[in-house]
Amino acid sequence: MSTPAPLILLVGMHRSGTSLLGSLLQALGVELPGQLIGADLHNPEGYFEWQELVALQERLLIDLDRWWPSANGCLALPEGWLQHPATAAVREQLLALLRPQRHRHSAPWAIKDPRTSRLLPLWLDVAAELEIPLRLLLAVRDPAEVARSLIRRDGPITGMDLARAQQLWWRHSLEPLHAAPADLPLAVVEFDAWFREPEVQLERLLAVLPELRPGAEQRRQALALIRPEHRRSFSSPVPLMLHRRVRRLHRALLTPGCRRWPAADPPPALVGGGAVVPTPQNLAADPIAWPGWLQTWCHHPAPRYPSVATLAPKALISLCGVPLTSWQAHLWLQQLPIPQLGGVQLPDPSPDPHNLLLAFPAAAAGEGGLERIAINLEVPPPERAQHWLDHLRHQQVIWDPYLPRVCLLRALGLPAYWLDPAAAPNGWLHQPAAAHRSSWAAELGFAPPTATSAAAAAVIVLGPAGPAWDQSLAQESADPAAAPAPAIDYRPGWPELIVTTAAAALAQAGWLAAAAARAAALVWMERELDPALAVLAASPARLLQQEPPLTPADLRAELAGQPLQALAEERPSPPAETLFSWQLPEAPRAAVVVSLFNYADRISAALNSAASQRQRQLELIVVDDASTDGGTAVVEAWMQALLAAGDHPFVRLQLLRHSRNAGLAAARNTAFAAAQAPWCFVLDADNALYPDAVAACLALAEGGIDRLAVVHPLLAVEAEPGRPDEQRSLVITAAWQQQRLLRENTVDAMALVRRSAWQAVGGYTHIEGGWEDYDFWCKLIAAGYHGVQCPRLLAVYRSHGSSMSQTVTNRSWRALSRTLQQRHPWLELPLAR
Repeated sequence: MSTPAPLILLVGMHRSGTSLLGSLLQALGVELPGQLIGADLHNPEGYFEWQELVALQERLLIDLDRWWPSANGCLALPEGWLQHPATAAVREQLLALLRPQRHRHSAPWAIKDPRTSRLLPLWLDVAAELEIPLRLLLAVRDPAEVARSLIRRDGPITGMDLARAQQLWWRHSLEPLHAAPADLPLAVVEFDAWFREPEVQLERLLAVLPELRPGAEQRRQALALIRPEHRRSFSSPVPLMLHRRVRRLHRALLTPGCRRWPAADPPPALVGGGAVVPTPQNLAADPIAWPGWLQTWCHHPAPRYPSVATLAPKALISLCGVPLTSWQAHLWLQQLPIPQLGGVQLPDPSPDPHNLLLAFPAAAAGEGGLERIAINLEVPPPERAQHWLDHLRHQQVIWDPYLPRVCLLRALGLPAYWLDPAAAPNGWLHQPAAAHRSSWAAELGFAPPTATSAAAAAVIVLGPAGPAWDQSLAQESADPAAAPAPAIDYRPGWPELIVTTAAAALAQAGWLAAAAARAAALVWMERELDPALAVLAASPARLLQQEPPLTPADLRAELAGQPLQALAEERPSPPAETLFSWQLPEAPRAAVVVSLFNYADRISAALNSAASQRQRQLELIVVDDASTDGGTAVVEAWMQALLAAGDHPFVRLQLLRHSRNAGLAAARNTAFAAAQAPWCFVLDADNALYPDAVAACLALAEGGIDRLAVVHPLLAVEAEPGRPDEQRSLVITAAWQQQRLLRENTVDAMALVRRSAWQAVGGYTHIEGGWEDYDFWCKLIAAGYHGVQCPRLLAVYRSHGSSMSQTVTNRSWRALSRTLQQRHPWLELPLAR
């Protein structure tokens, strides 16, 4: 068996250039596996860290009480930490992450995480078991720059000060040097040298990684990543007074050949300060600023409370944000780290919807135990903030499942702890009111979560799945030969359950927990999963979020690992016969291109709107995609009558017909290829233009905006009689923005398109079921083009039951979403999940 490729570990203190080093290695051809953490304000080019692995190491440091930016992060790791249960659990997870990578790489690969600096002994152990050879790159930066950056970024949140920053720099720089065995290849990479002598520094890096042989272009791209403007801690008008041992170590690290290091423990005894830490007084006085603090704390951990040993004979549990009459409250109650909670029952009735008074047996209770407990699930609006704070200040302990809120509560001086949704349940939902079938029937009118047969249901669907689902399910049920598998337990009435008592809510939570325990999949038919469902993540059932439109076939394919997708292919346009052609010597300034398929009764209105344009020197291209309703005869007669009348804006007319039906994309491509004008206005045969449509959009198009490919107007929507919305005056107003196009198509096909851009991206692509226009916009964006909105109402989109969007596209959204997401990975289409 071949030897695995070496794994390069990028270590060093946080804010010491490890991200820059990771980006350079990636540019030089080194693979960084896993889902990488994206860019933010502090690292504009990205972190280049494997997100799942970073979360593991962060949680391990927290469980060892050595979270790196905290005061305890400066201490040595606890004695025997490699044998700690938390370390053992992370070791197994590391093995599971790295084992598939072991033979996946034929060249050096890299993992970057400053936390590895402190956890290197664990990595040496894991690498030895997997027989992965290691290399170590230690990033070193001036400790004064590191301290400035840390105090600026982490001071307001963690109380980071100069003393702590220096001690952290000391440990992260020395501990990997002491932990590394003598035969482990190790190199120190100076951060400052990337800006002082980048070419020389690059050659030094390549010298210690001889397997890398980047070409000249790769080297140039790597050096282009060195951005001095991102080095924000380079200078400061106020000098930082570093400890002499810290300065001495920095010089030693940058001395070639030096191998004599001081002991990592103890670090220099330092006194520092100057961090601006939010106090309960000044932070509590400004609740309007709390949302900003929550956003800041999004990636910060919070402490977990150990299991409660004793409770008072009576304990009052307050719920902030949800009442006892909600199933969410009871799912969270089951996660409280109070083993005794499983031995009591919900008082019946429970008069106060936000307070639960429980009496504990004498064997479970004791003097001095907890008697005032809160579950917090909210940060209230400013007008309620003072009342909320006054209430929480009377609690002995507060549990909250949302980490940023825990950080906020602790900054307010409150005893808040993380309510872990993955912790072992305490048994609250085992009481009869939650677990018995009779409670489910009496309180909810729900049968147990099982299929009609004796076997448990394979799939439980909660909430209405839409008309397409209902129709397909009815067809399955009516077919005596159909035996679909897996079985589906469909509960469309779940969101409509009327729950007004705590007992009914407890029964609802119990039913939900039983469903998650019995089903292969629990399907939540809402746009977003309720946060309380995280409690069920460890259940046997797969927890899936879906939203209409959905069909049983879609869902079964999803569960089988074969999600439905729409066919996408670059179809050549079929041969086209010219049925009518007329032209003047003048060159057209813009074209109106019309695709036609079986709209003989509608095409005349579209053509009349094209002929009403005030813009002159137009060409009109109509492509019939092998209609069967005589539409071409209507168009030809219309063109003959137009020329006979003599007053029109056209200098060229073309009527083409495909030899066979090939789809919308092919019809559009044929029309663009036949056009002679530099800009083409796309018009479907069932829509219409207002007289200024082409002129107004062309004025913007010819305005010289660089890389402009699309000008699209505001659109009026006319819903014809019989449409369920019955709208008459809706206006499509969304402007072209890549951010808006991430999750859905907000720009209609009726737009003026630069013909050379159409040609540059290969035209439209056939996608079975529709969305050819959305795919075309995405191709333009990927090629560096953009669009602008013409701020005038210039066209009408007619919504009717026989349109393609109603007959085909709206029934295929899920498959189309997956196809578009696969073709354009930067999209974030909800139905593609």
